[in-house]
Amino acid sequence: MLNELYRLSNALESNGINVKDWYDDYGALPKVTSKAPCIRIWLAKDGSICELESISAELAQSLRKFGNKQGTFPAFNIPPLYRITNKEHLSELERIEKANTALDVDKIQSWCANDNWHRGTIDKVNRSLHSVPQSFLELIGTQQQPECCLILELIRLAAEFSNDNDCDKSFRSALEKCIFAKLQKQEDVDLAFFILFHKANPKKAPKNDTDTSISIILDLVDWQQYGYPVASKHITEWVNSALLRTYHNTIAKIPPVVGLTDAFGKPLKIFDKPMPSIDLKGAGISDVKLRSMFSEHPCQGRYKYFENNSYPISPENRSLAKKALEWVASSDRKGVTWQKVDTKEIVFVYPSQLPEVPPKFASIFGSNQTEISVQTEARFENIAEEFIKALRGIPTHEKPEFIQIFTIRKMDKARSKVIFSRNCSPEQMIKAAENWAIGCSNIPETELGERETPFPLQVARIVNNVWKQNGDLAQGKSTVERMKCYQGMELLLDIMQKSMICNYLHIVITNSSGLVNYFGNWVHGGAKCKDKTEGKNLEKLKREIVLLLSVLGLLLDKNSDRKEKYMENMAYLVGQLLKISDELHTLYCKVVRNGDVPPQLAGSALFVTAGETPYQAIAQLSCRMNPYITWAKQYRFKNIKDEGKESWKAAWYLKLFENVANKRSLTMTNSTRFNDFDKAQLFIGYLASFPKSEPPASTTDNNNNGNNIGGSDNEQ
Repeated sequence: MLNELYRLSNALESNGINVKDWYDDYGALPKVTSKAPCIRIWLAKDGSICELESISAELAQSLRKFGNKQGTFPAFNIPPLYRITNKEHLSELERIEKANTALDVDKIQSWCANDNWHRGTIDKVNRSLHSVPQSFLELIGTQQQPECCLILELIRLAAEFSNDNDCDKSFRSALEKCIFAKLQKQEDVDLAFFILFHKANPKKAPKNDTDTSISIILDLVDWQQYGYPVASKHITEWVNSALLRTYHNTIAKIPPVVGLTDAFGKPLKIFDKPMPSIDLKGAGISDVKLRSMFSEHPCQGRYKYFENNSYPISPENRSLAKKALEWVASSDRKGVTWQKVDTKEIVFVYPSQLPEVPPKFASIFGSNQTEISVQTEARFENIAEEFIKALRGIPTHEKPEFIQIFTIRKMDKARSKVIFSRNCSPEQMIKAAENWAIGCSNIPETELGERETPFPLQVARIVNNVWKQNGDLAQGKSTVERMKCYQGMELLLDIMQKSMICNYLHIVITNSSGLVNYFGNWVHGGAKCKDKTEGKNLEKLKREIVLLLSVLGLLLDKNSDRKEKYMENMAYLVGQLLKISDELHTLYCKVVRNGDVPPQLAGSALFVTAGETPYQAIAQLSCRMNPYITWAKQYRFKNIKDEGKESWKAAWYLKLFENVANKRSLTMTNSTRFNDFDKAQLFIGYLASFPKSEPPASTTDNNNNGNNIGGSDNEQ
């Protein structure tokens, strides 16, 4: 990760982009939503809590807090004060919240029986009120500026809260008094209840039911004499400047190690502090460490270099890497420099030179299933066209020399890892996007609707999905990821080895056989949905099939199997033969059996067998189709024009059956077996439309004109 971020920092420097520097342990507040507000707690001079208010999301976004997971200041998180599990109390509480009726404060106070603060919470709150502010004070120092005086006064008041949680002078007691004072006045009732009660799950033990956390920030009610309140952008900026000044003074005093440089050639200074971590809140991933340096990892013992010594980075370069990651992951650059892959992974893309209006570099990779509903409107074809147009429209002097692509994955709480990294020129990326679209269009027309090109990051989901024979997904809550999301980008950007293409094709063929068989049988049988729910499910399956066919076409294209060629191959023709059999069987059932179509058609029943032993499948098919073909030879002359029972269709199916059967006989033997490329062609052939060049057979009673059609060769 450090290598990629160092190159990005150089790109930012060469483009004259200054990124704001934030002190390492001065982090942003949690994102504010309607269900997760940030509450300002106003402290009076006497140490009491005199007011509570919810601050705006805009203000919260500009604020920061000092500290780490052990405690922070002046903002920190607390759980609600009491836990409620009684159903009657819960229902009455919800009724009060909805109806906004008069409050019975005594009754509400009687509900405050189960303390929701365990020992760990109490210790963390005490650290946030006492030890953390003292460490904070040591760094910013004591100055005569009003901003410093404001902070000093807040630290003084925080220190006056007692460590004893049951004491009247504790922070918790002061907060509870303020809440009940508000309830007595019926002011900010929702906010008071939000802090007071945790609507707990009675099935969970209290220690395991601590999901709810409230973000709070301390402030002075008499802030006017200092110019600004603590919870303000001005004070946040001032504190950051004070912290950075102390940090830079500390770094300046460290002498460089004579004769040694860090990993990027700068004079090495021994700085015994963990690498910075960054919260990528825009992408929903927190605490991404630039590098884990845990000395207990056995790999560090191989060359006797532990922690910082295993990859020495000067403090200056640490800061550059941190700023580069914060810049590239900024929420306003989503789609341009980053795109979320899934809940734990992000792809970053940046050019060596930033044009004035940068193309949406990251959008071309799309996203995976977590944002599929959003992606529905965004088609790869449109995104790629816009991207290529924008990239080619960049003036020559602004055109980037290369485009760096890498993904960061959160492996666990402590580690983040770069799992994919590529460097390509703009022309290579344009060519890759064009080839991707051409590859995905390597399938004939189908009756499933418009062809759709999947995004590279969607391919892994399509490949990994395991389908049952009834069209349901077979996997549980989590999918077995035999193909990783980033490998979709490899398919886009790299020249793939045949072994990798075979691997992906084998996975997708194995996993999707049930879906192709089920959906082909459904469509060929002309089945209708019973209700809207079934209709919606069928539409979802249809979209999955459309994307699946595009992936199959892409993998065949990577193997130089173009549709103009493979549509004449035996496997594809066997697929078409199964489809013809299905449709002829359906027509027979509609005419002879009064529309009673069986749940499985003649071709569909042999779909799996055809993939393994095609010769035997075709032999069985010939036997099964014999009565339907005999019937079709008579029915084709009936000149029936009723919808769904047209007699000309019988002649058309017979003609198609004969043509395909004749082609198939040239190459198939008893020992014929299909490999995965053949099976892909079988899948496509089973779902593809019939050739348009086939003219509809004439519906005539002239036996002399049609007796030989469909009856002279290999259809029986």
